Amino acid sequence: MRHRLALIALFIICIQTYGQQKATVNYGLKTGFSSTIYDVRNFSVLQTPITEYTSHSEISSFYTAFLRINMQRHYLQTECSYNISKYSISFPVYQWHPVSDSKERSIIYTKITGIEMPFYYGYYIMKEGDYGMSFYMGPKVKFVLTDISSHIFEKLPFSNVTEIIHPINCSMMVGLGVSISPIFFDFSFEYGLHNISNHFDTTLFNGEISDNALVFDRRKNVLSFSIGFIF
Repeated sequence: MRHRLALIALFIICIQTYGQQKATVNYGLKTGFSSTIYDVRNFSVLQTPITEYTSHSEISSFYTAFLRINMQRHYLQTECSYNISKYSISFPVYQWHPVSDSKERSIIYTKITGIEMPFYYGYYIMKEGDYGMSFYMGPKVKFVLTDISSHIFEKLPFSNVTEIIHPINCSMMVGLGVSISPIFFDFSFEYGLHNISNHFDTTLFNGEISDNALVFDRRKNVLSFSIGFIF
């Protein structure tokens, strides 16, 4: 409920600002890299909670085209971005199999490819000629491209595992932009609003099929850096 109220308030501010200012339109391109950090809420194998694990965030990339509507120190911006995010988590096998070799580790690797479409409001903290610094925030929606996303599972008690990712992921983003026209740099943080995983379909080695033998509920938080050109 709080997230919805915040989005409504942001929308009202944007509409009011738009009505008070004379707008100019810019467009541009940017690319950069990001690091995904999962906020793990519930993690279990064979109904056994996994409490000891190590996260491995790999550097990912994205490519973006955007449209910006400027209103003096305010602006609205929408984007279309092709994004690839990679993340893996490992944990000792003995947590779900007490008699195993303590040196063995289970691994879950996730690569999610998708199209991201954020919409945010920005404000120039400083704007002098070609130089500027702005703060921005707003919602982001990611449409997952399931066919080119992938998952790898190693040393788990299953003969087959399939993760069903939610096809649409929502998040909130805040960031800081520095511009030396026509070049700019963006630093942003993205906070996931919900669990990205719908469920896992698993087949045990004894042939039994289960949809709750593996639970890995997590939200996706992302740190990003990008460089781009605005025209």
